Amino acid sequence: MAQHSRMTGNEPAYYDRRPAASGALSYGDRLVVRDTTRVLIEAIPFFIPHANSAAELSMKLVRTDRKSGEQTEMTLNSADLYALKRHIGQSLVVAEQPDDGQYIVLQTDRLAAQLDISDDAVGAIGAALESRHLAARIARDANPQVLAEAFSAVVRIGELRSAITELQEHLSEGRNREDVYQAWCERHSWAFGNAYVARDDQRVIGIGDQVDLLMESTASGLRDVYELKRPNMDVILYDDGHHNWYWSAHTAKAIGQCHRYLDTLHRAAENGLHPARRDIVAYHPRAVIIIGRSNDWDAEKLCALHGLNSRMHGITVMTYDQLVSQCQVLLEHVSDSASRSSGAESGGRLSA
Repeated sequence: MAQHSRMTGNEPAYYDRRPAASGALSYGDRLVVRDTTRVLIEAIPFFIPHANSAAELSMKLVRTDRKSGEQTEMTLNSADLYALKRHIGQSLVVAEQPDDGQYIVLQTDRLAAQLDISDDAVGAIGAALESRHLAARIARDANPQVLAEAFSAVVRIGELRSAITELQEHLSEGRNREDVYQAWCERHSWAFGNAYVARDDQRVIGIGDQVDLLMESTASGLRDVYELKRPNMDVILYDDGHHNWYWSAHTAKAIGQCHRYLDTLHRAAENGLHPARRDIVAYHPRAVIIIGRSNDWDAEKLCALHGLNSRMHGITVMTYDQLVSQCQVLLEHVSDSASRSSGAESGGRLSA
């Protein structure tokens, strides 16, 4: 018999997470969202395990009509839940205000958590926001939407910097477990560039085949595969006898693994991955393997990697240092775009 729980405040709660009969996932207690004489609305959390990362949360909402007994269901995935949580938090803050109007909701603790922003800077931002003089100037001169976007850009740029610093720290401190980088990439899918919208929560593409990351192309909506290997693995080696570079055993195995993934994904997802996920389509997918370090490579070795990549079709090999460089280029682009946008919109009206 399913247990029901209802939380009315911030009190400690007992939480029972248990495996489903299928063994493929776990679930928690039903949360009663609304219980009246006309309708019962419940939320059921599900935890989807992954071998190399934390379990993903999804939530099934079930509405039962008390009179007819009819039930309707809706499932929210992890991205949906985080988006809803963020919007609810913003709306609750605005709900505490007495009047209608245009509000800027700024999450200052996220600013304080960023590595390159000092406590003094955070305090200065808070003091400035409390200034009646500044508030009057903003109300008179500034477009609230533009100002909100400017604050969002500052926070976003700080998040990107913090993420890059975290990745660099993982590498410099010699952390070589794949799950460390799996977790980082799942949180920061922007690192793979604007060519992709976001990662999918789906990772199983066939019997016995589970990819590290499945990414949706911005232009086509089709999916590509990202495969992560350890940063302490060799990428390419030099053959002194034949005077040429060649793939290391670790990289060659990863290439073979991706060939199988691509064949499986193309066959399985040409018309949708399976009946439950018709939205995931992969037609002639591509794969990117991230493996090893290149921070101490010379120009010759970098050119050799480029040459070996150019001879392959549908698969690209890159190092973790190249991923860091890609992130830094994207950060520079975002920062430059934000500066140009801020200058064009403000016209200098709010300068000190």
